[in-house]
Amino acid sequence: MPSTTGPSPASDAIESAARRYHRAERAASWLVALLAVAVVLAAIDTLSLLPAAAVAVGIVAIARVPLVSRSGHTRLITDAEPTAVVAAFRSATPPILAFQWAVADEVDPGSGVGASDDGRDSVGGSPTRATYELSYLFGLRSVSMSLVVRSLDAANGIGSAGVDTGAATNGSDAVDTLEVSATAGGRPWGTYHVSVREADSGTVVDAEMTTDRRFDLRSVPQALVAERYVEAVFAAQGYRVADRSVSWSV
Repeated sequence: MPSTTGPSPASDAIESAARRYHRAERAASWLVALLAVAVVLAAIDTLSLLPAAAVAVGIVAIARVPLVSRSGHTRLITDAEPTAVVAAFRSATPPILAFQWAVADEVDPGSGVGASDDGRDSVGGSPTRATYELSYLFGLRSVSMSLVVRSLDAANGIGSAGVDTGAATNGSDAVDTLEVSATAGGRPWGTYHVSVREADSGTVVDAEMTTDRRFDLRSVPQALVAERYVEAVFAAQGYRVADRSVSWSV
């Protein structure tokens, strides 16, 4: 359970869903690594030294060169009041990042500066900031993820810096529109544009996601595994996934 300066943000159900994902993600990553090693060993066994070395270098390069970016849309529905949903997404632990904060070694609310943070107040007040400390490889390596959440002009998708974010909604339908941006290890990671509105079916959340840089191919198994657990982690927070789509580009 992550430690914070206040009560832990992760309920048992949320943490359980997030940890199941991370166990599966680690298994998939190790499987891909073992397959790569098997290919290299097969090349060494069947080819001469130089061609085998070229195969090994090629596999390492393909695995580590930033090649892919990802975008997508998720629609969530919940019975919670719109104001409560907005508060959840404006918090240091927004529902869309539960895979990160639910398993973090430490969640530090009120700290962290995102890549797009200009230090100015957002439309709805001061931006929310937080830092997640995450460890991996059995604690041998760690990374800090910094989060910034700001309110946008719901009608026009305009942020505090006067920049069009592409998050425009249908007039006054949105109760609030937010931008959730994160960096990992000081590098851009991803941005979500989140719109919260009322509907007959309940409170509807539309989240548009884009990665803010290209990632290497090692990130692909992680993202594919996440799709298997995303409904569970949202359900643990009281949301139903009504629609979800993800696309990749090179």
